[in-house]
Amino acid sequence: MPENPKIHAGRADGTAWRMPAGFSRRPQRISEFRWLTWTVAVIAFCTAVMALTAILVPGIRGVLLREDGIVETGSVICLAGAVLGAGSASVAWGPRLPFVLAGFLGLVELLDETSFGARLLGFQPPPLHGGGELDGFHDLLILAYRLLADVSPGLGLLWVGLIAGASIALMLVALRLAKRAGWGAGPGLSRYALLFLHVGLIGLAQAVDVATSSRALSALEEALEFNAALVLLVYVVQQSLEAARTRL
Repeated sequence: MPENPKIHAGRADGTAWRMPAGFSRRPQRISEFRWLTWTVAVIAFCTAVMALTAILVPGIRGVLLREDGIVETGSVICLAGAVLGAGSASVAWGPRLPFVLAGFLGLVELLDETSFGARLLGFQPPPLHGGGELDGFHDLLILAYRLLADVSPGLGLLWVGLIAGASIALMLVALRLAKRAGWGAGPGLSRYALLFLHVGLIGLAQAVDVATSSRALSALEEALEFNAALVLLVYVVQQSLEAARTRL
């Protein structure tokens, strides 16, 4: 039986099939700058919705921003999604460093958000110096602040300033890396831009948590933690799509 030239040559006349110039079967890579831009737009929108809801519907403020409230539950859902997504992507595409980092951070923060199950399982966490309970990693930052403040109030303020400064620096690093990728500098460290943004937001939330007991600023802390959890979830989606693209 004669060979079909359409199968082996691509065309009936026997000439070779050529891809159009610039065309590739592999999906085009979306730059980190575009991912960062979209993500910042999403978290800005979510923050605006939370703020407007709290202002326009005063009766829901307690449910919205309290411990185990709507916003914190949203954070837990996003973190759980990031952990499960990183684990699934590691199984599907192999345990790449972005998946390992995202899964580890998500798991640590998930345990922290749920107080390691203290309220759910009913066990009593150890007391924290100066009041409260040691039921999360963020309490270690509070403990350091209180111990330093016992020595000198200035040292406590310096500790908060260091946390806030490092967090803002990480967010600026995320922007710079994303912009470098947008200018065509290649992926490199820029593939971790959203991860830097996530850690920066978490650090800023902890600086707020350490520095104040104000209800208004506590609400800001919950909003920052939700935004950070959402960024981590987006990062896992981004890296999963990139892993799938490179396998096609």
